[in-house]
Amino acid sequence: MRREGLTINKIVEIVGCGKSTVSYHINNNGLGYVNKITKNMVEEIKNYYLTHTLDETSDFFKISISSISRYCDNKRKLSTQLTKKARNVEAVQTRRKKVKELAVEYKGGECQKCGYNKCIGALEFHHLDPNEKDFAISRDGNTRSWERVKKELDKCILVCANCHREIHEEERIKGW
Repeated sequence: MRREGLTINKIVEIVGCGKSTVSYHINNNGLGYVNKITKNMVEEIKNYYLTHTLDETSDFFKISISSISRYCDNKRKLSTQLTKKARNVEAVQTRRKKVKELAVEYKGGECQKCGYNKCIGALEFHHLDPNEKDFAISRDGNTRSWERVKKELDKCILVCANCHREIHEEERIKGW
């Protein structure tokens, strides 16, 4: 079977015994490497493996998974780390969006100065007394419990971006 180009994993599936047993017999019979891996093949293997699984790459090149891992060992680790980071980023973004929706609803759903309510992204929270401000509702990327957010919202008014800028301009002029 090895001479036919089957990988150790495929032989294990067919024969139904352990991988170490198959490897032992293959090595004792001088069949460890059916296909010698050349320098040119290494680049081909790496490129193929970027878009395929270990099993697919092993079957395609008729080489063992351990041989592929020897040349391409960092790809899956990096991919797994990037995938995990992407999932975390997505989860945080989803949570922030949900908290913003809840916060806008909690504060009445519209600008308390002009009544604007068309775009949630244009609605902001203005602290009435900056000295009582424990944290900015939508800054720093921190995730807080809804109870803590509500306590902070109680110190704020909901305003649209334009009214918010006008409020800060008035404060600047008055010297607050």
